Amino acid sequence: MTANVSFHSVQQHFGNFVALENINLEIEAGEFLVLLGPSGCGKSTLLFILGGFLTPTNGQVLIAGSDMAGVPPKSRPTTTMFQDYALFPHMSLRDNVAFGLRMKGQNKKTRNLKADEMLDLVGLADKANHKPHELSGGQRQRIALARALAVDPEVLLLDEPLGALDMKLRRQMQEELKAIQRKVGTTFVHVTHDQEEAMAIADRIVVMNHGKIEDVGSPEDIYLKPNSLFSANFMGEMNIVPMTVKKGKVVLPFDSISAENIPENPQLCLRPENVGLTGEFELGPATLESSAFFGTYHRCHFRPLAIPEIELVAHLPLGEVPEVSAEVRLFGSNPVLLSA
Repeated sequence: MTANVSFHSVQQHFGNFVALENINLEIEAGEFLVLLGPSGCGKSTLLFILGGFLTPTNGQVLIAGSDMAGVPPKSRPTTTMFQDYALFPHMSLRDNVAFGLRMKGQNKKTRNLKADEMLDLVGLADKANHKPHELSGGQRQRIALARALAVDPEVLLLDEPLGALDMKLRRQMQEELKAIQRKVGTTFVHVTHDQEEAMAIADRIVVMNHGKIEDVGSPEDIYLKPNSLFSANFMGEMNIVPMTVKKGKVVLPFDSISAENIPENPQLCLRPENVGLTGEFELGPATLESSAFFGTYHRCHFRPLAIPEIELVAHLPLGEVPEVSAEVRLFGSNPVLLSA
C-alpha cells in the first residue's frame, strides 16, 4: 500500500518561536522524499506533524486525500522509524518484527508469517530466533525497518535512521534502504542533515532552512541548478566569484559570459569540479596555495591575483596538479547565477 501526502499552508509555533512557516508541499505516492537541512531548520517538526505527534498551529495535512486533523498517530496510515531502533531485548527478532501486528490483534500464525516475510525482505530470515544483542548495528537497523514495514503503512517516516552507523555501513544501508523502498513501493519520507545521504537515496530532496522550504527538486537539480545561495552552499561546496553585469553579460575580471534570466544582485557560483586549468571562460591567473589528495581528485586552494580577497577551491584530476606556489591560469565551466 502507498499514498500521496499534501501539506497546505502548515505552520508550527512554539510560543514566539516559528518552527515552520507556510509549508506547502506535495509528495507523490511511492516517492522517496528526503527532508534535508541543518539542525533546527524544521525538518523533524514537519515529520512529526505528518506522523501525528504534533498538531500544527495552522494548516492542513492530507494523506491519500484524507484530512489528518485530530487523527492520533496509531490511527494514521503511517509508521515512524527513529534513529534509536527501540528493539525489545528479551524478544526474538521474529517477535520484534511482529510486535505491531500483535498490537493490531492478529493471531500468532498470521503475524509470524508476515514477520518471516519481512525478515526475508531485509536479508535476515536465518536469524528469526536470535535476540537483538546478537546483531550488528546495521542488522538492528534492518530489523527496525522490517518491523515498520510489517504493518503495511501507506507512508513510512524515517527520522535520521542511519545517523548512528559508521560511514561505510551507512553507505551500504543507504543502498539497501533504496532497494527495499523500490521493492515495496511504499511512500518514504526521510529526514537527514547528510547531503551525501540525501543524494544517494532520494527521488526528490526538500531543502529546509529556518522553517521554510528553500528548494525542491531531484538530487541532480538541487546540486546543479539550486534555487538559492543557501541551497547551493548546503548541498556541497560552492565558489562565489565577484562579477558585474553589463548589457546582459556577466563580466568577470578576465572574461565575460552571456547569461539568461540574470537575477537581482547576482552572484556567480561555481562548484569546485567546475574550476580548473581548462574551461568555458577564463577566471584569470591564480597561485596554488595548497593541495590535498582525495583519492579520485586533488582538492586545491587557489588565490586569484586580480581578486586576492577570495579563495577558489578546485577539484583537479589526478596528474593535473601544479606545484604549490605555482602561478596558473584558471577557468570556469557550468556557472550558476543566484541572488545574493
